[in-house]
Amino acid sequence: MQLSLLERSRLTRPQLADEEHVALIAADVVRELDEHPPISLDVVASFRDIAKIKTEPMSCAGSLTREPSGFVIRLRASDSPRRRRFSGFHEVGHTFLPGYADVPQYRCQPVARTRERVDEESLSDVAAAELILPRRYVSADLAAADFGLDTVVELAEKYEASVQASAHRFVQLWPEPALLVLLQPALKPSELGAADAEEKLRVVWAHGRGRWPFIPKHKSAAEGGALTRALDGEVVDERTTLADLAAGDDAVDVSTRVFHYRAADGELRPQVLALYRRTPPQPLARR
Repeated sequence: MQLSLLERSRLTRPQLADEEHVALIAADVVRELDEHPPISLDVVASFRDIAKIKTEPMSCAGSLTREPSGFVIRLRASDSPRRRRFSGFHEVGHTFLPGYADVPQYRCQPVARTRERVDEESLSDVAAAELILPRRYVSADLAAADFGLDTVVELAEKYEASVQASAHRFVQLWPEPALLVLLQPALKPSELGAADAEEKLRVVWAHGRGRWPFIPKHKSAAEGGALTRALDGEVVDERTTLADLAAGDDAVDVSTRVFHYRAADGELRPQVLALYRRTPPQPLARR
C-alpha cells in the first residue's frame, strides 16, 4: 500500500505536528512547480493527478471524487471566484492525506478541532492557505508593508485570494502579535424571535497570534466606537483600546473596514473586519 504525502512526511520529521507537515508539503509543491503568485489552481491540481475542475450548482463549497476519467474537483457555482479558488486548493489539500482516494471528500461545515487530533478538513484548509498564499512570498511582501487592512486588500488582489483568507494569513505571518475580529449586525441568541429586538454589531469570531484578551462571541461593539463607525462606511486606522470588546485598556492600533458578503439567500450583507496590534512604544525624544 502506497503511503500518502502526510504519512511520508511524518516518517521523516516525526517531531512536527500534522499542520506543519501539511504546510511544508504544500510549500514543496509550489517550489517544485516553480509557481509564482497568483498560484495556478489548474497547474497544481494537474500536478496532483486531478483530471478536471468543474463549476456546478451544489450545496457544499467543493468536493473531490474519484470517477472513471480520474479525480474531479467540483466547486460551487454560486460562490465568488476567489472563494472557489480557496475551495479548489482545499480539495487539492485532501490529496496530501491518507485515504483520500477511497472516500469522496466534501468541503461543507468544518469539524471542530480537538487537542488530540486535527480533522482532515482543517488540515486541508492549512494546505489551501499555503498553496494560495505561500509563506515565502507573503512574508517577503509583509517585510516591506504597513500594518493594516490596506495591506490585506493588496495581498488579496496580488494572490487572487479572498480578503478574509488574506487577513488570516496576515495575522499568521505579520512579525508582531496580531488579532483579527469579524463582526456582523445580528441579534443575541436570547433575542431571536423577540419582536422589539434590534440588531447590533456583534462578534462572530476572533483569531489571534500571541497573547490577547478573551473576546466573547456575540459581544456587541460600542456605539460610536471604531467598529460601528467602520460599519457606517468610515475607513478607520487609529489608536484605541479593546475595552469595548474585552477586559483591559491597553493601547492598540486598529485597522477596520466594512466588507460585504453574499449570504446563503443571495443577499449582499455587511460585515466588519478589524485588525489589531499592540501599539508600538514611542521612541524617546532626543535632547
